[in-house]
Amino acid sequence: MQAAVLRNQKFHLESVDTPVAGPGQVLVKVRACGICGSDLHFFKHSGHILEMAKKLGAPTADMERGLKDGLILGHEFVGEVVALGEGAGAQVAVGDRVCSMPFVLKAAGPALLGSTPETPGAYAQYMVLSEALCLKVDASIPDEAAALTEPLGIAVHAVNKAGIQPGDVAVVVGCGTIGLAITAVLKMRGITTIIASDLSPRRRALASTMGATEVVNGKETSPVTKASEVATGAKTVIFENTGAPGMLARIINEAPQNAKIVVSGIAPGEERFIPMVAIMKELQLSFIIYYTMEEFTEALAMIGGGKLDWRPLVTASVGLDSVNEAFKALEDPEKHAKILIDPRKTGGL
Repeated sequence: MQAAVLRNQKFHLESVDTPVAGPGQVLVKVRACGICGSDLHFFKHSGHILEMAKKLGAPTADMERGLKDGLILGHEFVGEVVALGEGAGAQVAVGDRVCSMPFVLKAAGPALLGSTPETPGAYAQYMVLSEALCLKVDASIPDEAAALTEPLGIAVHAVNKAGIQPGDVAVVVGCGTIGLAITAVLKMRGITTIIASDLSPRRRALASTMGATEVVNGKETSPVTKASEVATGAKTVIFENTGAPGMLARIINEAPQNAKIVVSGIAPGEERFIPMVAIMKELQLSFIIYYTMEEFTEALAMIGGGKLDWRPLVTASVGLDSVNEAFKALEDPEKHAKILIDPRKTGGL
């Protein structure tokens, strides 16, 4: 099969062995895969991530081997089942379209798709999934929408983690895919004051489309300060989605008393803030990365139920031969929000 293999900070279109479904697994033909912000982060900062992992004493052998031998990334996807492994078939059948949580079940525990050469992701024509983690995709849901289930699952988890209630004021800092998805979920949960912030005019416009009641340029206006002006005693919940250096400290300094801060942004290095500031304000900090199976299922149901207008999020589609160009294009927030990879096509952009 063809795959876009990451090696030496570049994607190479290569012919690799088509994987074979093992016990309890299914082989799927990839129909669409989103390029995630964490893919971009890993692409740009893999060397620094490896260095930090070593400093923290974390196991790094698999990462080092993957960076040397090549990795097939991709964990936001929809695929069509083409073969069943031994014992599989209780939940899905050949011909079903499925999406899945981004793991395969191993004897040692769940393994993240795309994290090692042995667990390739969806930047390829075919991939292997654990049947137990698969969800059927209804025929009414387009491939482009189903591929958004994973980032929407993160948004559902972030909003659940926040415990936000109608009447609370929400602040969304950073309107990339996750920030935009969080905005949409907040709107669906009945939050009537959503202040979104981004440096990009295009992303601010998208935030308004997805449900923000007010948008600001974070370089000119603090969204946290703006929220304090309109909160009138309501609780403030802040979602930090940028990972920008110093952003968490800034939010802690500006947050009102008893605010809650939910962090999804991945900072490339160490972050510093003054704990006494957070203590005196009795701030609550939560950090999120994944979701439960129930939240993942809820995300797909939102898409299938027509509760989420996903179309503004998808701005382009490329083939496996154009992944490098897509990564470059995503550096400009005025051009694109979510780019999907379609292994059945060539070119794009």
